[in-house]
Amino acid sequence: LHCMRVSPFHTLRNSSSTPALRANYTPSNQQPGAHPSQPVRMDAQESYSIWLSPAGALKEQICKEMGSLVDAHPGSPAFDPHVTLLGGINQPEEQVLATAQKLSEQLKKYRINFLNVACGTFYYQCVFLEAAQDAATMAAAALAREMYHLSPAPYMPHMSLLYADLSNEEKQQVAAACRTRLFGGQSDYKTLLVDPGFTVSHLSVWRTPTGDTSLASWALVAEFELQ
Repeated sequence: LHCMRVSPFHTLRNSSSTPALRANYTPSNQQPGAHPSQPVRMDAQESYSIWLSPAGALKEQICKEMGSLVDAHPGSPAFDPHVTLLGGINQPEEQVLATAQKLSEQLKKYRINFLNVACGTFYYQCVFLEAAQDAATMAAAALAREMYHLSPAPYMPHMSLLYADLSNEEKQQVAAACRTRLFGGQSDYKTLLVDPGFTVSHLSVWRTPTGDTSLASWALVAEFELQ
């Protein structure tokens, strides 16, 4: 499979005495996210993101789907399946980690539910799993923006399946094929996914420099468990 592999020892457990330690990331067989044919961007701007990640059988199934899409679109990078809680955090790393720990101490575990396969208008939202805008999902995003002192902004929860520059027609074709495989052609909770969603149990802080479409500079920094 083409997804990144993350060691469970990177998890940071919450307690008043637990410092925001840095977790080293070692990919299984290639640079984080980089596809062998993708050049590494050297002009990327430093930035961080907070990811929410599935686990178990659901992650394995989504990784398999993403791997088939990468194989079918040479040059597209591999990446770990995730729903971005907050991106574009342009702050010092230690500050990002300290705020992430505080955020994890305030957030309770909640569930993200998938609705459909859709396509977007730019590279990082080429084809994705659309997630329900449930109250807990939207509240978590709003709290994250508040704690990182970022201005309110629209939030569309989703899990990208493919990063690529495709024509609208190509994106629609890919989305339709994914929809058939994962949802049986239907856009409701009667899905062929092993689980139509997942419980958010931890926050992952990723270094995601903007402009690096190869993802070669992307890396996991730390994880924080929710209460």
